[in-house]
Amino acid sequence: MTVQLPQLQTIELTLHEPGVLVMAFNRPSRMNSMVPESYSEWRQVMELTANTPAIRVLIITGNGRAYSAGQDLSSVSQSKSEQGEAEDIHRRNEVTRGLTKLLITSRIPIIAAVNGPAIGYGCTTLALCDLVISVESAVFRTPFAELAFCAEGCSSVTFPRILGPMVANDMILFGRALSATEMHQRGLVGRIVKPEELLPVALKVATTMAKQSQAAIAVSRALIRNQSYIDELVRANNAEMDQLYLRMTSKDAKQAIAQMFARLQAGNSSVQKSKI
Repeated sequence: MTVQLPQLQTIELTLHEPGVLVMAFNRPSRMNSMVPESYSEWRQVMELTANTPAIRVLIITGNGRAYSAGQDLSSVSQSKSEQGEAEDIHRRNEVTRGLTKLLITSRIPIIAAVNGPAIGYGCTTLALCDLVISVESAVFRTPFAELAFCAEGCSSVTFPRILGPMVANDMILFGRALSATEMHQRGLVGRIVKPEELLPVALKVATTMAKQSQAAIAVSRALIRNQSYIDELVRANNAEMDQLYLRMTSKDAKQAIAQMFARLQAGNSSVQKSKI
């Protein structure tokens, strides 16, 4: 099997026989937080899987101790021009809109191997995967209100459906962090394994699936994720991204991001002083 894998900056790709692609977020020093390149490169990976029949299953994981710590606040636009900043946010949101649609409509099964904290978009998109396998120590959180953002990654639909309305509200509106055990009890996490077993188990599941009838798997996936549900997710994605653009360009979001960034910098400064 010959598949030309792209060389990416924020994502590491490894192809295993018979057609299992492992995608690892690869910014371990930054807890795999996401910068604009992360979204565009992830979208590139999804386009690769959509157009490469030899790839039968996708595993998503993270290098280091985090799955993904969400958006890297230091990458948020600091343009002096309001128009330039709004245009930058619009471009980034359109990339994310397209990425989410590719996750919704993926022709192949996606397995998430959650090796640590899954925050923000790294958390919400788990609900678009076919199977989530997690280590027990993983934490799941969506700090939308804290950043003056709104639901994204189709979480306005998937979280109430999977977790139940009250728990979905607790996460999306109140920023509650859930453990892997709680996510497993609620049905978003399918399996909990030991850290050293995470990738081997994910690869075993994916390899077994890749060897089976791809036509049969495609039919079952189409029955489970029927067209009506896909259409609902696409509509939710469009509505969320439209509202997220308005949120990200709002004064309260800019203030919230500045305040959080200041807290992070103050925390880093305190840590450095303690080492002196």
